[in-house]
Amino acid sequence: MKINFFIAQFLLLISSFSRGEDGVNRDPFLPSQQMACSEQQESLLKQIKVWQFKGIIAQANNSYHQIWLYSENQWLSITDDIVPHVLFPWFIQSLQNDQIIWQANLTNYCHDTVQWMMQLNEQ
Repeated sequence: MKINFFIAQFLLLISSFSRGEDGVNRDPFLPSQQMACSEQQESLLKQIKVWQFKGIIAQANNSYHQIWLYSENQWLSITDDIVPHVLFPWFIQSLQNDQIIWQANLTNYCHDTVQWMMQLNEQ
């Protein structure tokens, strides 16, 4: 009887160690694969390049502006530089007379940013 009790405790102890190891391997905050920085850059550029500038509405004193973008039957409005989640992680770095300069931060381990210039006037 005592032997069965010790065997049961031993098996319980072994199973708890194996479960603990599985829990560590399944940690959602532990990155399983890191994407190469160049792949991230390509993916982000692909994401932003599908959008085309269609127009801007601005007040005379430039206190308010609304930018309109278009892609595949979808319209997107950007008001006061608040970029919709569709374009995350892109943000407007600067709005100039002839172009919008977009910027996105790569992941922390890349220590880099990517920029793209969207022309306001078609060439």
